[in-house]
Amino acid sequence: MRISKVIFALVLFLALLLTGCNSGASNTESVIASEKTLPSEFYEGAFEREAAPLFQFMAKRVVDQSQFEQTWDMYGFEGEMATVDFGRKDVFFIGVHESGTCALEVGDIEWFDDIVMQVPLIEPDQPCTSDATPRTFVIEVNKEKSSELENLVIVQSGISTTVPFE
Repeated sequence: MRISKVIFALVLFLALLLTGCNSGASNTESVIASEKTLPSEFYEGAFEREAAPLFQFMAKRVVDQSQFEQTWDMYGFEGEMATVDFGRKDVFFIGVHESGTCALEVGDIEWFDDIVMQVPLIEPDQPCTSDATPRTFVIEVNKEKSSELENLVIVQSGISTTVPFE
């Protein structure tokens, strides 16, 4: 009985310690939603690389709740809409294609000279089919950093592409 109380107290202490460490920290960016969807006008409006591989991307910056709701609908999200504090955050919708058997994930986002945000798209370490299925990531970014952003660079399959955004 005494050992279980000690273990419980230790687990509770570690949980409080970790929560306390995170409570004051505010990540600059995080993925707040991701679904297998793209806007219906993706192919007409997407940016396509000029050299192989001919990846296509569509990126949009959203700075208020009204834009967020419209863009959420435009991209065809079906899940519950994320909550965003637009006083402190902006949001980027990034539409891409991924393999139907290997879902992409957003890796560690990096900033360069406070004006370039690099978003690495990570594939699982396994064989993937070469089909193209939709994927949109919704990424929350600190409003101050977002307002200075000049270039959005997406890295897919080790290839960097500077993608225009609205």
